[in-house]
Order: sequence, then structure tokens, then C-alpha cells
Amino acid sequence: MNRGPRRPRRALATLCLLAAATTATAATGCGASREPAVNLTPADTLKAAQLLLTDRCLTGQGLTPPRPGGPPASDAVDRALFGTGRAELTLELPSGHVVGHHTDGCLAAAERRLYGDQRRWFRAVTLVNNLKSRAPRADRAAYQELRAHGLTEARALLSASYNHH
Repeated sequence: MNRGPRRPRRALATLCLLAAATTATAATGCGASREPAVNLTPADTLKAAQLLLTDRCLTGQGLTPPRPGGPPASDAVDRALFGTGRAELTLELPSGHVVGHHTDGCLAAAERRLYGDQRRWFRAVTLVNNLKSRAPRADRAAYQELRAHGLTEARALLSASYNHH
């Protein structure tokens, strides 16, 4: 069973870096504002926001999010994170390989929050990541559009989260 893509350990480290980052204080006329002292790349910004969303989802279910160097995720965490049953989204690549992804689970919910249209995002990201420049032009354009939307959402989410701490 294809359980969908695994969350990279680098994303876990990115959020840990974000959370542990020191703050820079910029004085304003009314006091001080706090801003993260770390500037993340667009890819790391998306990973950090996805991790924040999946962590919130897991903890909301009473589950402990996995961490690098920690114990492996339990079956319950794995199911909550990646979904269960057969993959609802599938796409056959020109090689004949079929890629599947779930629409349930915390990862799917994070994708919907960041990219809006999970089905469209799945198609675009799967084709662009697997076919690179051979991906159809329309899918490359959809990837760029949805990634830009995701980045805007991720920055807003991370800023709001940071300002609440």
C-alpha cells in the first residue's frame, strides 16, 4: 500500500530551528516588535508551515508528533498523519508507475490549508517532481501558482504562530 510521501526529517529540523531561533528586536515609536531572526528559504517556509499544521492536527487528536532522533511514530500516529485505506488520489506516470496519496489524515489537511486544492496540487507536484521539465506546461504553471499560494499561506501562518508566542 502506498501511504503517500513521508515527511522529511529536514522539515522537523526546520521547525525546531524556527522555534528555537533567537529574536531580533526592532525599536518602533510605540515600543518593540519581535521578528524571527531566521530567514527561511521558500522550501523551508513551506516545510515549517506544513509541520506546524500536522503537529497541531496530531496534538489535537491527543497524539505526540514524531521528532528526529526520537522514537519511531506509532501506528496510530502514522495513520493520523498519512491517512488510512486505499489512496484516494492516484496518478499514473508515463513510466507506468502509479503514485497514490490520501485525502484524509493530517498531511492532507495541511496540504488543503496551504495549497487550497489538494487534488490539483497532488497532480502538479507529482508531475513536476517526477517529470521535471518534461511535465506538461499546464501542470508546471499550476505548480508555480499553487506553490506561490502555499508560500503566502505559510508565511501568514508562521507569522501568526510566532506572534502568539
